[in-house]
Amino acid sequence: MTKKQKLKTQYLVPKTRLREERLKRELTETYMADLIGLKNRKGYSEKEDGLQSFKDYEMAIISKKFGIPEAELFF
Repeated sequence: MTKKQKLKTQYLVPKTRLREERLKRELTETYMADLIGLKNRKGYSEKEDGLQSFKDYEMAIISKKFGIPEAELFF
């Protein structure tokens, strides 16, 4: 396993706090995808499930929308 693969395994984990906050606010994955500029729900779902990473600006947008620091939502 390469160093990059090890890091991905370590840091690309499901974002459970983010999912909890989204569901508490009754927001859909489609809404969230649109909020951060993704074309479809699947792309957002993969990020929330920890299969893909969030970009820094995406984390900033979501954090601002929820009023919760990025560190609490994503790490």
